[in-house]
Amino acid sequence: MLLSKILPKAAQMHPTNDATKDKIETLTYEQLFNKVNRVAQGFHDLAIKPGDRIALLSHPSPYLAIAELAAVAIGAIPVTIFPGLAANEIKQIVQDAAPVALVYSSEQSQLLESLSSLPIAHFISCRSDHSPLSLQSFITDCPSLSEWHEADLDDIALIIYTGGTTGRSKGVMHSHRHIRNWSFMNLERGGGHHPTKKSIVMNQAHLTGQFILWTTLYEGGCLIYPNDYPVRAEEVVDIIERERIKYLGTVGLLFRDIVHLENIKSRSLHSIEGISCGGAPINEKLFHQALDIFPNAQITEVYSQTESGQFISFLNINQCFHAGKLNRLLSVGNPANMPFLGQKAFHIRIIDDLGHDVKQGETGEIICKGDQIMLGYWNNQEETNKTLRNGWLYTGDLGRFDEDGYLYLMDRKKDIIIVDGSNVYCSEVEEVLSKHPSILEVAVIGTPMSDDGEEVTAVVSLKDDSELTLGDLKLFCLEQIAEFKIPARLEIVKSLPRTSVGKLNKSELRKPYWLGRTRMIN
Repeated sequence: MLLSKILPKAAQMHPTNDATKDKIETLTYEQLFNKVNRVAQGFHDLAIKPGDRIALLSHPSPYLAIAELAAVAIGAIPVTIFPGLAANEIKQIVQDAAPVALVYSSEQSQLLESLSSLPIAHFISCRSDHSPLSLQSFITDCPSLSEWHEADLDDIALIIYTGGTTGRSKGVMHSHRHIRNWSFMNLERGGGHHPTKKSIVMNQAHLTGQFILWTTLYEGGCLIYPNDYPVRAEEVVDIIERERIKYLGTVGLLFRDIVHLENIKSRSLHSIEGISCGGAPINEKLFHQALDIFPNAQITEVYSQTESGQFISFLNINQCFHAGKLNRLLSVGNPANMPFLGQKAFHIRIIDDLGHDVKQGETGEIICKGDQIMLGYWNNQEETNKTLRNGWLYTGDLGRFDEDGYLYLMDRKKDIIIVDGSNVYCSEVEEVLSKHPSILEVAVIGTPMSDDGEEVTAVVSLKDDSELTLGDLKLFCLEQIAEFKIPARLEIVKSLPRTSVGKLNKSELRKPYWLGRTRMIN
């Protein structure tokens, strides 16, 4: 199904059902469809054409959803940008995407000055303010769009930016054909088949947020927007109680924060029937606590990448406990089980450096092939050629299969750290730190936290007679990289380890921090 068919069909089937809800207002499908049509006409009147990019810079809100839906209605490509990035990171993404229009919220208006030098034809605020153009003015003044654009299934539907190994973010392109193969789209059932569904929108700029947006609308459900972003565990629990949420999608550390909330066992959480969490491995103790707190929930841990489009594999946590297979909690499940989530399974191989399949139980790079994977990277054929080869997606993750077909992630071939479900590319942070006047040499690595998750650690050698504190380092990084990328730990050494050919030996550098662990991710 084309993305442009989803809202019109849901509005036709369930016009009076709630479609979006935030602290300001609740919109029915009829009202949402009306607003989207008027904004789409506003975009059309600006001569925005099919294939043009419209950048969306805001925390999630019904207005951001309206802008994205309106872009799709005229055949434009929405590019949602995470507002928690630093100004120069946002500027780099905008330069790369080359949008003809940028939609922004009032909270992001201070960034406009840094973007004003770019060839963006139209700056459009979400609500009426001092800007000559706004989504609100389109809704008030424009008629409804008479006809929605009919895209080709293989046209680019979305561009989702993810971090780059050289500090340059990469725009992952997904087509309409790929997206209709995502879990829960359920083409054989048609749209609008789950009108009681309610989904909390955590982050519209990531794959998970796009998945929640489009699958919830496809099913005819309601998008629930928290009051504040980043989303706090306390508010998630409040929303679960108030809205009687049945299904919750989280990243690992938010899941941990929810489970560890004070008095969590006294909260009314019996409505939850399913929880999925991804972004970082989760330990056995936390899962055990979660099963006690959410007695009616099926808990799954999911493994995916922005490039894969959807889940590569998932692990049923309840099943592991019931079957006494606690060793499988270290896995990400059996990829062959993906049809249980309404998605065709990927074909997965584990290969060595020469591209040969390794023996069962041995570790190698995970590569996969399926109808869900990306078209490639926007405006970046070199990186596309490295990642997509003969139809296979080279994930950069190292893993192994056990004798029952369960997949275990062992390490990352790519030099990245996962922080709160987001990729931190070490080279990007190193590039910033190398400019510090006291630093002679730097290596950024991920080190395990005491419970779950990893933290960004900077290992540096200093110039003669120089001094450096973690506070100094954090202050230096402000305004240059996003807060979640700034090192949380500083280690000062005399020199960094090298290989026999003089290259930085990160494997050796990481070893002391991961001693006693069965895998080099946390």
